[in-house]
Amino acid sequence: MTEGDEFCAAIDRSVLANLRELQEEGEPDIVAEVGGLFVKHAPEKISAIVQAVEKGNAKGLQIAAHSLKSSSAYVGAMHLSAMSKELEQMGRSGTMEGVKDKTEKLRAEYERVMAALETEIKTADKR
Repeated sequence: MTEGDEFCAAIDRSVLANLRELQEEGEPDIVAEVGGLFVKHAPEKISAIVQAVEKGNAKGLQIAAHSLKSSSAYVGAMHLSAMSKELEQMGRSGTMEGVKDKTEKLRAEYERVMAALETEIKTADKR
């Protein structure tokens, strides 16, 4: 398995390909721009999720997970988005049982996504 193959599950490259179709001539690489925004803002969202879980704040979990769900999908991190959706629904229903374990799995997936996106951004910058 090559490094690129390892990240296939972390990032849906067809989403990035769709983003590239929006690329305008002479403008900064759109994948690098959007991916860079995710890399910049996702840590705050992960932190908000972790804090909500630690405090048992279901509403805070719902809001933070919703935000991560949307931004993850936008950069092609579909598994991370699905995990965020599950946490969002748990927060909405007030069901906090098992949420710590799910949050740890979310953090692990987040790390995979960040590594994959950083690779994509470096590749995009070389174009």
